[in-house]
Amino acid sequence: MPGKLASWIKPFFSLNKNEQRGIIILIIIILLIAIINMLLPYTSNLRTESNLNKYKAEIDSFILNQQPLIDSVNIEILQNSGSIDMAIAIQKIKPTTFNPNKYPTEAWRKMGFTDKQIRNIKNYEAKGGKFKRKEDVKKIYSISDVEYEIIEPFISIPSLYKSKTGKVTTKKAIAKTQDFSIIEINSASSADLETSLNLTPYLAKRIISYKNVLGGYINKNQLKEVYGLSENIYNTFEKYIEIDTSLITKIDMNNVEFKQLLKHPYFDYNTTKSIFNTRNKVGSFSSVNQLKLIDGISDSTINKAGNYLYFGEVKN
Repeated sequence: MPGKLASWIKPFFSLNKNEQRGIIILIIIILLIAIINMLLPYTSNLRTESNLNKYKAEIDSFILNQQPLIDSVNIEILQNSGSIDMAIAIQKIKPTTFNPNKYPTEAWRKMGFTDKQIRNIKNYEAKGGKFKRKEDVKKIYSISDVEYEIIEPFISIPSLYKSKTGKVTTKKAIAKTQDFSIIEINSASSADLETSLNLTPYLAKRIISYKNVLGGYINKNQLKEVYGLSENIYNTFEKYIEIDTSLITKIDMNNVEFKQLLKHPYFDYNTTKSIFNTRNKVGSFSSVNQLKLIDGISDSTINKAGNYLYFGEVKN
């Protein structure tokens, strides 16, 4: 029995402090709920219904206040295992143009990478590893494919070669002939975008990934929100884009779940929390104008997201 207990406990100490803290908090919450469930039958005769509701509200508030930390720990665990999905990665990773060779630890952290991922990068460098091509970053254990997709356009590694004179010069890109055709963006695949708009595979996939988390494009300018798509590239193909808004996937604000709404690029944690707190009080929403009255939510956020929302009947 002691051997089995040790085998359960040992993996816990292999986690970093944030992961250990998150697990401890989850255990405390579970124990707290279990204790309350055991005590409620014995105290039900002593408490009024209003007191019970108040007590439950306090518990719900405590759990909700812990949610940012729990979410943060869960995301970090997913990142460390290389299992993060594109919707969360888009919100988490904030790249700028950089050369990964000897890139400072704090700069990696500012981009959104975890301490474990950064340690893996620095260990690679300490063993003599160098990033000669962008694809070399994918060699780093725990950096997922979706994270690489986000940072790939921002990786800048000088490509050097020796000229006939023996001098080292920067390799210049050869101009490519542009050949475009009109395409409907919401029904297109990444392969269609590569063919019709002469896009690179990574940028075509990025446009499709962002379309999926948005629920579809409402207007062309939203393409400027795609990571790695510069103003110059956008201007080259903008007039070849068509948009069918009937293909938009909308969100039922009266029945959507917290995590589902949080995945949408236009709703951050605080905005989502404010919406759900208000929905719990009023029961349901009937229009976008009600959302504009919620404290802490800007009109610009609702104006951007408004076309993706509808208000159905509350489901039991």
